[in-house]
Amino acid sequence: MMKVMLVSEIDGRTNRLRRGPYLRYKFHPNNIEYTIFYDIIPPFKKASQYEYNKDTMIATLSRLILKGISQPIPKDEKIIHSFFWNFYLYSKPWVHENDESPSQFLDQYYGGKGFTYNVALDFLTYYLNSSPCRAIITWSEWARKGFIKDGVDSSKVVVIPPPMQINSEKRINHRDINILFIGRDFIRKGGDIALKVFLKLAKEFDNINLFYVGPIPGNIKKIVNNHKNIYHYEKLSDDELYNKIMPLSDITFLPTRYDAYALTILESMSYGIPVVSSNINSINETITHGNNGFVGNYEEEYEKYISVLITNENIRKSFSENSVQAIKERHDPVIIGNELIKVYENVISGF
Repeated sequence: MMKVMLVSEIDGRTNRLRRGPYLRYKFHPNNIEYTIFYDIIPPFKKASQYEYNKDTMIATLSRLILKGISQPIPKDEKIIHSFFWNFYLYSKPWVHENDESPSQFLDQYYGGKGFTYNVALDFLTYYLNSSPCRAIITWSEWARKGFIKDGVDSSKVVVIPPPMQINSEKRINHRDINILFIGRDFIRKGGDIALKVFLKLAKEFDNINLFYVGPIPGNIKKIVNNHKNIYHYEKLSDDELYNKIMPLSDITFLPTRYDAYALTILESMSYGIPVVSSNINSINETITHGNNGFVGNYEEEYEKYISVLITNENIRKSFSENSVQAIKERHDPVIIGNELIKVYENVISGF
């Protein structure tokens, strides 16, 4: 039995591991025992709010100083496996996992190249190329290419997507067509687009509902609350989401302006829910356009694709079956676990 220490932030909504690390922990490989170091001093105050400004920069620098004196101390763990931006001066061989490369992150959240951008990028690349960091796990080819473009040693970078179990047996029979949107960041996740497109579709179809999961700005709440076909869930437990809302959903709509990977897509597909989403970053590696979902870039495209799924039950059923099959082929926990074991074994052996 090999012991591995997972280093991860806590999700402020659930007070548990963030979803990516949680999936690794839940579907741990055979003969791997995980211990968890909960990073109580993440570099950013909120995992979903990375945008830099004067205030957040000062707060981030303060947190990084505190991190320097708060180190995870392994006991009999052989490897440290860290997630996202949880960097320490690790005393054991170290595996880093992230859904995007340093420049992909900085390009989106820092807002422009310059001296500070270059210093941050050089530091992160240097740190990932250091000898204690033996491997970098990422979830997509898009991210793998990003790490290599940043100057990270290509021999270290391996694509191992998140494991996912099939949940289609949880589906609940119902009459109407229910469209699901999930997003804690209203603008970044495209909450405004989701509402605008749904309001247009609701004028054409009287058998559709929108399950909106996430916060909505106050000036828009009145419109949402007054619409009989919009069900707003600002705070939803995992039990309610995964055992009540998703089993009742027929289409997931995620017109995100930025997502490196979007686990919501993966989770929806595991329930056999076709997804309509933005064609950005790694999303078209998960959604095969016209096979298990649709990807687009404009409101008119989203409206057209959702209309097809509303009106054509055969396409909806075919996409549902293809979504489940894609999860079986690409995200089987046993296969993913075996790939992870290979990485750990190479780390221990020094290769």
